[in-house]
Amino acid sequence: MSPGSRFPPWLARLTAGYWVLLAVVSGAGWLGADRWWLGALNLYLPQWLWALPGLVLTVWTFVTARRWLWVPLVCLLWVAGPIMGFQVPFPWRGWSAADEPTLRVMTWNVKYGRRDIFALIGDIVTTKPDLLLMQDAQGTMRGPLGDLLRDWNVRSHGQYVTASRLPLSEGQVRWISFAGEKHTSLRCELQLGPQSVAVYNVHFQTPRRGLNALRRARRRPWALPSGVEALQGNVAARLEQAEIIAGEVRRETIPVIVAGDLNSPDASAVCRELRGAGLRDAFEEAGFGYGYTYGHFLLERRLPEFCLPWLRIDHIMINSRFEARRCWTGTAEASDHRPVIADLGLGSVDPRVTLSLP
Repeated sequence: MSPGSRFPPWLARLTAGYWVLLAVVSGAGWLGADRWWLGALNLYLPQWLWALPGLVLTVWTFVTARRWLWVPLVCLLWVAGPIMGFQVPFPWRGWSAADEPTLRVMTWNVKYGRRDIFALIGDIVTTKPDLLLMQDAQGTMRGPLGDLLRDWNVRSHGQYVTASRLPLSEGQVRWISFAGEKHTSLRCELQLGPQSVAVYNVHFQTPRRGLNALRRARRRPWALPSGVEALQGNVAARLEQAEIIAGEVRRETIPVIVAGDLNSPDASAVCRELRGAGLRDAFEEAGFGYGYTYGHFLLERRLPEFCLPWLRIDHIMINSRFEARRCWTGTAEASDHRPVIADLGLGSVDPRVTLSLP
């Protein structure tokens, strides 16, 4: 037998254990990973960390059993694909003809425009959305951003700004509160020719409190139960908000767009709840790559070369009356979040109506 043709038992056991580990991570994602505190913690970590054991196994396999190198390489593809959330659009899903009207939607947590308001404006000008939904936007309309949107139909409430080039109804405040805190969302109706569309601008509870509580507990092991409880309560708050929005969506009889900062990755119970109400994620349907929107600024002071996002927590979700034709993310300079942009098709719109405006 030639050297490197036999898979050493110790390496086989380690590789099998790695496969089981990846299967558990993937299975948790299918079930709603944040229903368990360890799964919730993992959701907000860079998922490429799961590739590190695979890299070590790949080196060992290359040295000791080269013929079996494909085994750890499949594991690495597993991480780079499903676990990290790599998406490939599928144009054979019954999309409408390309010449039918397209509505360009842009959602963005602008973080009050504090980082670079002119980069923010530049991305809006370049993207040319027909419908713009912003979160954490208090005070941003009093400066150059307000000047840019002066001729748009703008509805705002608290942190929310919904702006449209097309006719827009008055805003309706919808409560998405949970135990101990009051929170709102903003609903408007967009007029696409003869068709009304329900548009929900949402921002769910931040995971920061729960994650920080767990991090503090790490330094004091006796406080771990309280950290776990805080993280679980934090997840429950977002899930309760998702259940409220899901209930609203189920009552709608018109096309629906739900967009904003859900503070929840795609594998979360929150996104699973919204899908249960008949919503689909535009990036999952029509995006290419990872579509990460958050995390790029966290290491900018200590390790600026690693300023890359690793979470997709901002979403555009649509019901069955829409189809996503294209979805992508925007600039990383203007906010702690990248914007999400989607071109949506609505088959029932009068084809004489032009929705994508110059």
